[in-house]
Amino acid sequence: MWPASPGSLRQRIGLGVAGALVLALGGLFLSLDAMVDGEIYRRFDDSLSSRANAIAAYLGARVDRAQPIERWMPEFREEGHRDFFQAWDAQGNVVARSASTQSVDLQRPPSLGPDGFRHYDLPLPDGHRGRAVARRYVLGADDPRRHLVLVVAEEREQIDALEQRLHLLTGGTVALALALAILLAWRGTSLGLRPLDQLADRIAAVRLSGPGLAIDDASLPSELQPVARRFDEVIGTLLRNLERERRFAQDLAHELRTPVAELRAITETSLLVDDPVRQRRSLEELARLGGEMEQTVEALLSLARHEAGLVQAEVEPLDLVAMLGASCRRLETLRQRRGVACSMALPAECWVQADASMTARLLAILLGNAFEYAPGDSTVRVALQAGPGVLTIENEAPELVPADLAQLGTRFFRGGRAASGATGIPHAGLGLALARALAQAQGLELGFSLETGWLRATVSGWTALDSNAA
Repeated sequence: MWPASPGSLRQRIGLGVAGALVLALGGLFLSLDAMVDGEIYRRFDDSLSSRANAIAAYLGARVDRAQPIERWMPEFREEGHRDFFQAWDAQGNVVARSASTQSVDLQRPPSLGPDGFRHYDLPLPDGHRGRAVARRYVLGADDPRRHLVLVVAEEREQIDALEQRLHLLTGGTVALALALAILLAWRGTSLGLRPLDQLADRIAAVRLSGPGLAIDDASLPSELQPVARRFDEVIGTLLRNLERERRFAQDLAHELRTPVAELRAITETSLLVDDPVRQRRSLEELARLGGEMEQTVEALLSLARHEAGLVQAEVEPLDLVAMLGASCRRLETLRQRRGVACSMALPAECWVQADASMTARLLAILLGNAFEYAPGDSTVRVALQAGPGVLTIENEAPELVPADLAQLGTRFFRGGRAASGATGIPHAGLGLALARALAQAQGLELGFSLETGWLRATVSGWTALDSNAA
């Protein structure tokens, strides 16, 4: 079996509406035709029955010197050739007949209905088609005829001709109405689907290189607005993903270009040197460069995953005080090497709902950034307000200027001593960008401020454990 072709939506709707109109108007035509035919023949049969009753009353009246019935009903005369009647008594003898029969017996039905009469079609004595009513009339007890069987017939060809004209008139009217309805339905379908065509044109005009404006606006019908809105969301997500991948590739190429060149230069130089000591130094330098490259790639991958929403926060109860203490202990070696003191103003405990791994990495980045960039013999101040759950980390930053605040948290920004290389530690400028992504993934706010030479990093928006449980 061949699969059905989907075809055009406009054609499918048009054919469906046309089919429905054909069924509806065709059914209406058949109903009207049946009603008109029934009414015509009902009136025709009623007329036959009324004349049959009149003839029967005349035949049963036995009026002396009665005139022939043709005198009072001229339609039964011989020259009429349209109306006929004939009556039989109980013995089958012909009691009376119209002159129009020309002594030819009218056809009688084989039986009458339970109510004593029947309407039927028959050939008339003059060869035309006719319709008749046969009825039994009971006479008086003293009448030797006992009952009469009366047949009254009339030519039906004019009625049939009228019926055919009505058929043509009704059929033509219905056909014209059907054609107009199909034409209007097709036009209405085209107008109704025009917004869909406009939406298709807008979608076809979308280019990933330059998407332009959103396709969802107030001009679209309410039924198409959710589709357009969802399409804009999908395209927006796709473009953001493409932009992230493009930026990741550019950043990776930008950051690895210099280390790769250094690797090649050191390798080529080592091949020309036979001194084992110098070769060992070259290998150590290669290991250092490999570690820097690994750190950069890991930071870029982690940043890309968090910005793309691929890493979902798994909320659990955490004590920020304990996590700050653990982060300081892990960074103790860095703090001592830098000669920086750490002053912590913390409550006994501060329980919040947060992701453990994301929070630990966020605290490590912020504390490590403060320890690395703070001048020697300075103090890093850490404070935590248990009620609202606001964490502040402050360090001296004399090289930073207020204009640098807008760049903090962006990729590859190196300000102050990091830009000049005074720390002696290579930095890719991704730490604070990753910290901002970690904060956003948990619904936290990370902000920076600079006051009198002190850089303050503030993390807020923690969900307290007791308010969540309530």
